[in-house]
Amino acid sequence: MQEEAPTTQNTPPAAYHTRLWWMEIVRGALTIIFALLVPFTIQFLLSVLGVYLIIDGTLDILQVATGRRETQRKFINYLVGVVSIVLGLISFMVPRATLFLIAVLISLRILLSAVRVILDARRSRQKYEGLSWLYGILLLLFGLALLSNALGADLIHIEPTSLILLVLFMCSYALIDGIYLLVRGLLLLFAPSLFTAAKLAAPQSPADIPAHLPATTRRALVFVRHPGASGLGHISWAFEWKNGWFNAGSVENEKRKSFANPQEMGFWTAHTLDPIAAMQKQVLTYDEYKVLYVTEPRPKDAWKTVIWESRQPYLVVRHNCNDVAYDILRAYGASELPDPVEGLVPNDWYDSLPGPSYVIKENPTVPVHLHQMSKHDLATTEILLTIPEHIQGATPPWRVKGWRAWQELNDTLDKMVKDVRQLFVSVGRRMKRQ
Repeated sequence: MQEEAPTTQNTPPAAYHTRLWWMEIVRGALTIIFALLVPFTIQFLLSVLGVYLIIDGTLDILQVATGRRETQRKFINYLVGVVSIVLGLISFMVPRATLFLIAVLISLRILLSAVRVILDARRSRQKYEGLSWLYGILLLLFGLALLSNALGADLIHIEPTSLILLVLFMCSYALIDGIYLLVRGLLLLFAPSLFTAAKLAAPQSPADIPAHLPATTRRALVFVRHPGASGLGHISWAFEWKNGWFNAGSVENEKRKSFANPQEMGFWTAHTLDPIAAMQKQVLTYDEYKVLYVTEPRPKDAWKTVIWESRQPYLVVRHNCNDVAYDILRAYGASELPDPVEGLVPNDWYDSLPGPSYVIKENPTVPVHLHQMSKHDLATTEILLTIPEHIQGATPPWRVKGWRAWQELNDTLDKMVKDVRQLFVSVGRRMKRQ
């Protein structure tokens, strides 16, 4: 995300979250306003969708035409871009047909999500998975009702029932999400200890590899600078090589541009034995980190992704610090990472990661396990890397196919279904206990 000049160099650990309580309140209020206005702004939302699809299709075509996307299927990628542009134009010219298409596609996605929920509940042995079964069945019935209603309508006189249900679902979700953010902001202001106690009580030296994990296990670290990007947050990465060294880096974007070429976006990467120290050498230091344990690490794939990322232009909504860290650590083998589109902003994405968060001032080092890979003496000096032009990188497979707009829309719907499932199960648990 876009960075800002430092405001306070010695912020106490307890204030990392609480100093930005106003951001949560503003986001909550805007989300609630959106939820209340959606039923009256369908035409406006269709226009926004049209603009979004046209821009996405145009970017796909430009990336293929300029060689920024490595692909051997240029014709298919051009076709995908053209289809996206055409669908965007249809959103402007034939909004009723667009509503019909949206109703059918969302109905099918809900049915698919229902099947996934049922399959997950079937595999799980958790005590309350019966509630997930119930939620999956209800979701399946809801999807079938939407689909049958949409298919039973025509493009000229489409029955609005399915669309009304979808709008109500979207509005209800946004309203609950807005209230959650609003309450969170108020708690950060008036009861900050609820959010800081777990971090301040974190054990010392947390980043060592647990003994019960396989010997092949290595660590991936995610760092966060909470005040970055005017309170939205800033993310960086580190991953462990098999010899015990770490690769660390980030896209700092010190000039705070919404678009920047690779030479201007503040990309840096280093090989180091102390990834935390590498982060704290930056002009703006980091606050906290989480540790992910990867049993089958792929450091070479991650390094090829680092090379590729270093040559892509910075885009605030497509290639920011969060996207870069996600791509690199996913290529490394970290499977717990949600796509950044699910987290909305870097601070939320970081909070959604599993495991405790460790304040750097309280836990400033991670244990190092050097593994002798050759007969030569191991170096111990940090190496700030400059990547020569002839060194080849590799595009992450999930970025080759293009058409990211549809992926983002699908991921957003999946997140909504997942959040509703969690709320449904939580309420069901509480009712059973009472």
